[in-house]
Order: sequence, then C-alpha cells, then structure tokens
Amino acid sequence: MNSPALSHKAELRRQQILEAAGQCFKKSGFHGASMSEIAKSFGMSAGHIYNYFDSKEAIIEAIVQQDMEHSLEKIANLHGKGDLLGAILATVDEGLQRRIQRSALDTEVLAEACRNPRVAKIIQEADLTIRGKLQALLTEIVSAKTPRCPKTIGAKAAVLMALFDGMMIRGIRQPDLNQPELAKTLRCAIRDLLDN
Repeated sequence: MNSPALSHKAELRRQQILEAAGQCFKKSGFHGASMSEIAKSFGMSAGHIYNYFDSKEAIIEAIVQQDMEHSLEKIANLHGKGDLLGAILATVDEGLQRRIQRSALDTEVLAEACRNPRVAKIIQEADLTIRGKLQALLTEIVSAKTPRCPKTIGAKAAVLMALFDGMMIRGIRQPDLNQPELAKTLRCAIRDLLDN
C-alpha cells in the first residue's frame, strides 16, 4: 500500500523527470535527447526513469497532459465572471508570456507530432478537449450579444487558439519582441474577434 508521503515523493520525482526532459528536448531535440541524458541532468539512473515513464513518447504525453490541464484550469476559472470578455482579456499577458517561454519545447513536441502518429494523436486529443471548453466559454460571450452567432463559435475558438500558437513562433523568430506592446495589440484583436 502506498503511503501519502511516498505518493508525494513519487509525484515530485515524476515532475523532476518532466522538467529535465523538457530542458533536454529543448537543447537536443526529441531524438537527440536520450533517457540517459535526461537522467544524468538531475542525478538519476536511466533505468530508474522507466519506473515512471516507459518511453520518451510517454514523457511527451505527460508534458502535453500538464499543458492541457493548465489550459483547462485557466478556462474553468473564467466561467461565471460578470465581465467575461474583460476576464479573458486580463489573461492575455500571462498567456502570451507562457507561450513565448515554452516556444522551444512546444515546437519540438509539434515537430515530433509531424513524424510520429502516436504523438500527433496525443496533441490532437488535447487540442480537441481544450477547444471544446473554450467554445463553451465563448458561447457565453457571443450568444449574449447575437443569438445567431454561435454557428461561428468553432471558428472563433480556432482563431483565438491560433493567435497564441502564433506567439510561440514569434518568440523564436523575434526573441527581442516587445511583449507589453504585443499583448496590448493582442487584446485589441481578441476584443474585435469576440465583439462581432
């Protein structure tokens, strides 16, 4: 029987592996980073990692799962706000910063999805879940203004997600970008998207 302390220690170790793997994937790429390199980066044997993850794909799956849970939590926290559009706009700075900070890792995961059907499926399922929750949130905003507009909710959710996905690429192509100015412009674009 697992004690709570043992479970907590196992979860901490699992998190260490995910953080180390993320750094190794950013530095060496998915295929360039070996389990032994990941293990060495925080003083664990490669064999010990297999107690937590059976493959690098399983590590990517856990990274994608964590990112999805983060997104779902942020969406859940927005429901029921009086000024829902204002609440969404208030999250832009944090969302932008997160996308830019994670750009190297996220693009590596996406590149692997282009080659690996299992990783592609993991990413597509997570995206579908997030989009579904986002569409429900956007329905609250749009249907209150225009009852016939919910037909466009799927497209609005896709464009909103694409705006933030694009920031990930901008972070790589333009590392010196002015984040406050970009966030201000992004808020204007989101307001226009959701107000019409």
